[in-house]
Amino acid sequence: MTPSLATTPEEANLNGIPSAEIRAQLDSVLRSRAFVQSHRIRRFLQFVVEESLQGQQHRLKEYLIGIEVFDRRDAFDPRVDSIVRVEARRLRYKLEEYYRAEGHGDPVHIVLRKGSYVPTFEYRIPTTCVNPLLQRRAVEIAPFAVVNASMERLPIAEEMQRRVTHVLVKDGLFQVIVQSPEEGAGGEIVRRARPDCMVEGSIEFKPDQRFHLILQLMQLPDRSYIWSDAIEGQIADLSQVSEAAQSMIRDLTSPLADGTPSRRQAGGAEGRDSYLEGRYHWKQATPGSIQDSVACFARAVDADPNYAAAWAAQAEALIVSSVFGLQEIEGGKERILEAARKSVALAPSLPEAHVAFGAALALLDWNWNAAEEELEKAVQVDGHDFVAQLAYGLLLACRGEFDAAFGRMEKALDNDPASLSANFVLGWLYSVSNRLDEAVGQHLLVSRLAPDYALPRLGLGLAYAAKGDYEEAINHLSNALQMQCRSLVRGLIGFCHARAGRRDEALGEMAALTQERSSSQFASPLSFAAIHAGLGEREKAWEYIERAAESRDTSLALRLLGPEFESLRSDPRFEVLRNRIGVAR
Repeated sequence: MTPSLATTPEEANLNGIPSAEIRAQLDSVLRSRAFVQSHRIRRFLQFVVEESLQGQQHRLKEYLIGIEVFDRRDAFDPRVDSIVRVEARRLRYKLEEYYRAEGHGDPVHIVLRKGSYVPTFEYRIPTTCVNPLLQRRAVEIAPFAVVNASMERLPIAEEMQRRVTHVLVKDGLFQVIVQSPEEGAGGEIVRRARPDCMVEGSIEFKPDQRFHLILQLMQLPDRSYIWSDAIEGQIADLSQVSEAAQSMIRDLTSPLADGTPSRRQAGGAEGRDSYLEGRYHWKQATPGSIQDSVACFARAVDADPNYAAAWAAQAEALIVSSVFGLQEIEGGKERILEAARKSVALAPSLPEAHVAFGAALALLDWNWNAAEEELEKAVQVDGHDFVAQLAYGLLLACRGEFDAAFGRMEKALDNDPASLSANFVLGWLYSVSNRLDEAVGQHLLVSRLAPDYALPRLGLGLAYAAKGDYEEAINHLSNALQMQCRSLVRGLIGFCHARAGRRDEALGEMAALTQERSSSQFASPLSFAAIHAGLGEREKAWEYIERAAESRDTSLALRLLGPEFESLRSDPRFEVLRNRIGVAR
């Protein structure tokens, strides 16, 4: 169809696509399963598309969208109320979900790019996502990237690529394409048709005649990583490169009886059902529900000791439970480390295994460099895993690298905009980086989106305490007492009472903590330390902080960022403690 030279908005086309086709595509998206129940997202998408078709792209600003789509009033301040940014993430996620599934064959795609509220429209050639277990896939071997290499090392990198190619060709399950653009007539670059998968490699040559190779398999067209491995070896012996390629084939093609990839799925119904029940509790994202998931994951690994995903989930659930003060870590430390190590040993290409091991190394062993390596592996295996990005963001925050932490949180929310836990952690990150108005706005937004979700009350209490508004902080923290992490909340309430000059009430919270501890309930030493810090009893506060350090309290590195210990940060002992934990830089 050739557009006329003079067009009205109704007749206009965008990016060469007639408005009638764009409207038809919009109607298909809005009627899809991914969108039909998401009324606010439907309204958002319809608004930005219609404004674009009418040539009103200049109106697509955060303030106007908040008023027109989300019914905010004229006093709406996007700096405090982040609803448009949050819903834009959800919209991007929903569009990607739609085009991966129902709309994978649609010729027109509506795209909302990050950092803009103006949609773009593209013609796409329909493609089919390939199941990782289908045989005779076309696999392209990309040139391996080389770090810190002299010219004499480049032939070694080429030899590594040849070895991987040889293994894949010899196995016979793949049609192998070696990426080497050829010059066509007139000097233009002609590329072959797009493959189903692509093998990528990144090599770092070490001064001691060693190399570090990261090998990954990316599935196209959705660009998701479905396998990854890291190899350390000697330049004189490249046999490990061939072994890694063989490992990739084994991991991708060794199914269980039901056809699912081994090591990731359960070998029986009992293990699978227990795991799914645990994931249900985990997705509720409250301290109590996460603690409830622990028993489910334990049943899953009892039913199937080779169930790597369940081992990883058990380790993660135990870590989060201990951070919220739901259990004492001393008895569970080895249990957590064992579960995390087991998951990595069973499935080195499973991203959640590396997340669990990385979190355990950071919060239990204070081995932050090794933890970062594990989280980096998780991200390399699957950059769309929002839990990996969230965990990475928390690690960076503990080190005081807030800009990088926000970058990770942005990626986490791009991958799962509706995640309650990720949205809560973003609010916490605003708070500990002293962006307190944004912290309040973020937690209020989550409270409106999920009124029954109690964690934002904890977040609001922390933010208002940091602002010095202790009355408001106590109000929100009191509402957070419904959660099972009562000792954590009591310590914060006691701190706020102390800072507000109500010593008796602060001591009352301390007495309640003492009673909980005497009745065999866990109460972190940091809760006592917070109240003593609020009362100005610095030596007592340091005594309890030392107890927390000696017992390797999993929440220590995170809690040191909170408002309850602000008064201790000028003490030389504070920096000594951070160095001891390993988070000071």
